[in-house]
Amino acid sequence: MKSLRPEDPEQLGPYRLLARLGAGGMGRVYLARAADGRTVAVKVIRPEMAEDRNFRIRFRREVAAAAAVGGVYTAPVLDAAPDAETPWLATAYVPGPTVAEAVAEHGPLPVETVLALGAGIAEALIAVHAEGLVHRDLKPSNVLLAADGPRVIDFGIVRARDGYELTGDGSLFGSLDYMCPEQATGEQMGPEGDVFCLGSVLAFAASGHAPFGGAAGAALLYQVVHGSADLTQVPEPLDKIISLCHAKDPALRIDPDRLSAACAPGGAEQVLTEGWLPGSVADMIAARRAAAALAERRAIATDLARGAGTSDGVRTAEPSASADAPDPESSAPGRRGSAYATVGWPAYDTAVAGEQGGAAADGCPGGRGTAGVGGAGELGDGGGRAHDAGRAHDAGRPYDADRPYDAGRPYDAGREDGAGALATAPRDAELQAPGRRPQERPGRTTVPDPVRAGSRGGVDDPAPERSATPTPHRARTRSRVSRRTLLTAAAAGTALIGGAAAVAARRRPGAAGVRPAGPPPEPAWVFRGGPLLQAPAVFQNGTALLKTRPGTMICLDVTNGARPKWVYQGISLSPTPVLLTYDAAVALGGTGATLIGVDPASGTEKFTLDFGEDYQFDQLLGSYDGYAVSVLGASLQRRSGEQGVATSTSTVFGVDLRARRALVIPIDPEDVGVPLQPVITSNSFVYADGLRNVAVRDTRDGGTLRWRHQVGYDLRPGLAVLGRTVFAIGSEFIALDLDSGRIRWQAKAEHGMFASLGAGGNTVYATGTDPYGVHAFNAANGTRRWFCETPRLNVDSPIAVGAHAVYVPAYENKDGFYAIDTASGRLLWNFTDGRETGVNDWQLSCDGAGHLVAQHFDRAYGLPVT
Repeated sequence: MKSLRPEDPEQLGPYRLLARLGAGGMGRVYLARAADGRTVAVKVIRPEMAEDRNFRIRFRREVAAAAAVGGVYTAPVLDAAPDAETPWLATAYVPGPTVAEAVAEHGPLPVETVLALGAGIAEALIAVHAEGLVHRDLKPSNVLLAADGPRVIDFGIVRARDGYELTGDGSLFGSLDYMCPEQATGEQMGPEGDVFCLGSVLAFAASGHAPFGGAAGAALLYQVVHGSADLTQVPEPLDKIISLCHAKDPALRIDPDRLSAACAPGGAEQVLTEGWLPGSVADMIAARRAAAALAERRAIATDLARGAGTSDGVRTAEPSASADAPDPESSAPGRRGSAYATVGWPAYDTAVAGEQGGAAADGCPGGRGTAGVGGAGELGDGGGRAHDAGRAHDAGRPYDADRPYDAGRPYDAGREDGAGALATAPRDAELQAPGRRPQERPGRTTVPDPVRAGSRGGVDDPAPERSATPTPHRARTRSRVSRRTLLTAAAAGTALIGGAAAVAARRRPGAAGVRPAGPPPEPAWVFRGGPLLQAPAVFQNGTALLKTRPGTMICLDVTNGARPKWVYQGISLSPTPVLLTYDAAVALGGTGATLIGVDPASGTEKFTLDFGEDYQFDQLLGSYDGYAVSVLGASLQRRSGEQGVATSTSTVFGVDLRARRALVIPIDPEDVGVPLQPVITSNSFVYADGLRNVAVRDTRDGGTLRWRHQVGYDLRPGLAVLGRTVFAIGSEFIALDLDSGRIRWQAKAEHGMFASLGAGGNTVYATGTDPYGVHAFNAANGTRRWFCETPRLNVDSPIAVGAHAVYVPAYENKDGFYAIDTASGRLLWNFTDGRETGVNDWQLSCDGAGHLVAQHFDRAYGLPVT
C-alpha cells in the first residue's frame, strides 16, 4: 500500500481516495473512504482504455455480473459508474492477502485451512451459478483470505450460462495454470469448469504449486486437457476431493454444494470462524488493517491541514505527516508490500502489482509472470509479465501441441452486439434448475447391422464405423408415476452396490524392474464402437451389458462380442453399471427422474417410470430384494422468497419397482462428503460417510442407523462386504462385523496406504502405494497370504476378481492392466492396446467363468482367462 501520487485523483464519485492498493497495465486499485465512513476498494480504468469501446463493454459487463452476485463469500459491489468519463467500480475492502500471496509468503496452508477454504469457495460458486453466471477465472490471486472466510473476487470475464459470449470466437480467456479442459480446447465452459478450477486452487494452496506443469503455453494446455494433476504433495483427504473436481468430463465433476459438504460436513459456517487461518496469515491480515487505518489517518490529517478535503482532483501540498512511511508488510528488504483490494484485473491484465515475496500473478511462487517493481516496496504497473491473460489464444483452430502458443496475439474484446446485450438486465430468462439435463429423445431398442469382427489380437487394426447402426423400434408408452406416490421419509436408508474408490493415493514410483511371467492371452474378440462410459460390464446369462455414449446400453455375447446382440438408446450418461433386478436391466433415463427397465435377453423396453420434474436422478446406487432400487439424485426446490433461487438438495431415492413408488430420503450432512459408494446386503446399507466413518443402516425400517465406526480422514469411500464382514481401507486394512461394527481384525500398511479393494472367495485384496502392488489377506482372520509388487498402478480403480486371477489397471492407461495369480501372487501378464486415451481409464469385469471384458475408450476386449 502506497500513498497517492500527484497524478492520482482525490475523489471519485462519493469516495475519498486514501492510498494505492495495486496497479496493472489497464488501471489502478485504490483504498477509499465512503461518506458514511466505510472503507472500500475502488477500481479505476485508465483514461486511454476508457476510450476503447470494446474495453468499456467488458468493464460494464463486469459491473453487471459482480452486482448480480450475492453470497457471504464474494466481495459485494457497493457502487459503480461504468459510463462515467473515468469508469470505476467500488467494492467492500477486504484487508487480507490472496491465496497466492499467503502461500508465497508462508508456504502451503494446513489441511484444515484448505478444507475450510474449499467449503467457502464452493459456497461462493453456488451464489455465482445461481445467478446464471460462470466465473471463468478462478485462481489463487482471485481468492482473498479474510478473517471470517475467503472472498472470491474479479468477475471481469464472467459469462452468462445462457451462452452469451462477450469475447470473439476462438479466443481463450483465463489463466493457463488454472484453466479447465473446456477452456483450453476453446469449448463452451459451464459451471462445471469453475469446479475444475477450484480443484486447482486447492491443489496450489495445499502444495504450493499449480497442479499442471509445462514450460510453454502449448505444453501446459496439453497437460490440462490430457495429463494428470500432480497431487504428490497434496495430503489426505484433499487429494480425494481435488480428484473429484478434476474429472476431465465436466458431467463427472462434483457439484459445488456437495463439494462444500465434502470439505465441511457440518456446513461452511461451522469452520469459517475466527482462527480458521494459521497465525502467520492472520498476521498478514492484521498488518493490512493497520496499513489501511494509517492511510485513513494520513488523509484526515491532510484534510485538516488544508481546512477541508478537496474533491476536484487537484492535489495541494501535503504536510510531512502524510509522507510515505514503511508499510508493515513491505519494510523487510526484498519484499514488496500490498494490501490487496477486492477487485483486480483478470480480464484485462493479470499482472496485479505488489504480490508478496515474488509470487507470480498466476499464483506460482517465483514463477513466470511476476509483477513489475518500481522500487523497494513500490507497486509497479505489471509491465514485466510474460503472459497477459487479456491476449487470446487462437482456440478456434484444432489444438496442435507442436504449434507455439501465440501469446502476442492482440486481444479481441468481442462481438459488435456486446454493448446491446449489456444494456439489458444481466439475466432475463428463468434459471435452469441445477443438475437438469437437456431434453433427449425417448428410449428405443434397435438391432445392429452386420459389422466386421475384430481379428484375433487385432488391437492395432484401424477402427471402422460404429459396430452397430441402430434401426429404430417404437418404444412403449411411458407410465408416469403420480407425484402423490413420492413419500417423504425421515431417515436415510437404501440398498446399494459397491463402488470404486475414486480417490488418488499419494503416489510413489512403481517398480520399474518388475516383469510379468509371460505374454498376455490374445483377445477372443474386439468390439469397436462409440466411446464407452466409465462403468464396468455386467454379466447376464452369457452376455455382457455395457453403456456407451451418447446414452446407449449394448449387449455383447461373451464368446463373440464383436457385434452386439442388441442396442437400446435413450439412457443416462451416469458412469455406473447397469442394475440387474426385477427381471430387467435397469438404467437411468436420459432426463429428469426416470428409471428404464430393459429385457436383458431381447433389449425391448419393459417399463419406464417418470417421477416428475421436481427431482433429478443422477446415479444408480444398487438394488435389493429383487425389486427395490436405490438412486442418488437431487430434490429441486425453491428456497424462501428472500433467497429466491432454485437449489438442489442431495437425496437418496428408494424406488419400489413393484409398487412404482419412491421414498424421498434427504441425506444427513454427515453422509455427504466424498462420493457416496455404498455396498448392499439383503438388509444392510453399508457406506463411508462424509465424516470418514464406516456406517451401516437397515434397509427395511426406514434406514435406521445400526452403527458407525470412526476411521478418520484416510478412509477410502469404496468398501467391500464378504459374508458378514465389512472391509475398509486407508492407512489400515480393517475388518468389521456387519451386525455389530466390532473389529474382527486389522492390518497396518508398513509404508504408504491401501488404496482400492476387491473381494472373492475367502480372500480380500487391496492395492498398495509404497511400493505399488496388490496385497492378499485371509478374509476370516487377516492373515497375509501374499504381496505382489507391480509397476505403478491406477489406484483409483477397484480390483477385478476372477476365478484364478485378479486384474488391476496400470497408472498410465496406455500401459493397460496386469493379471496376478490368486493362488501364488505371481505377476502373470500385462495386456495393453498401447493407446493413450487421456481420462478414459480401463474398466475391467469378470464373470467368474473364464470371461474377462476389458473396456478402453471405444473398444471392448473379450479375453479368455481360464
